[in-house]
Amino acid sequence: MSRPQPTEEEVEDLLLACRYGDLEDVQTFVQQHGVEAVQNAKDERGNTVLHMCCGNGHAELLEYLLSILPSSSVQATNESRSPPLHWAILNSHLNCVKILVELPEEKGGGMPLLNQVNASGRDAFHESVWLGEGREEVAGWIEGFIVKIEGADLEGTAEAEKKQELNGQKVEEFEQQNEVEEDVKGDKQDVQEVVQRAEKLEL
Repeated sequence: MSRPQPTEEEVEDLLLACRYGDLEDVQTFVQQHGVEAVQNAKDERGNTVLHMCCGNGHAELLEYLLSILPSSSVQATNESRSPPLHWAILNSHLNCVKILVELPEEKGGGMPLLNQVNASGRDAFHESVWLGEGREEVAGWIEGFIVKIEGADLEGTAEAEKKQELNGQKVEEFEQQNEVEEDVKGDKQDVQEVVQRAEKLEL
């Protein structure tokens, strides 16, 4: 027996329930209309139930949705080509970031999810760094996960480039300091020679 298709209003209510973390309302929708209707539910910008849930940090609801939705839903994107993970990063919801990324790759998580880029060409780590202040904890966790999986530093990432830039500045500052110190040493030697000559003349 097929379930009735949800109305536009019912789909809007579902998305709102995911936005506000109303697990019971979501479960009621599933019972009435089935999992496929949940998977197909989107707003006018292409945001799915996972976008709404992750964007607002509802970990319990996220785990429920992941238990019923196909793995393709994890990497489904909106009109900006952002997957739900990017929305969790945007609002610094580390709990949701961990749940998504720690999913096995066959369920949509892991490195393939982290490497997924949005319309601006930024993957999850670059997005967290680009968004800046308030996402340090998220960026640090993602970096640690990548290092743990790949066993290497994040070569070529924005963070690595930032470190190289800082190191370059330190080297340049050190060289400039050395130049100043050499100039000062030269000035001191000149002064000492003048003093010594003056003392000889007095004698």
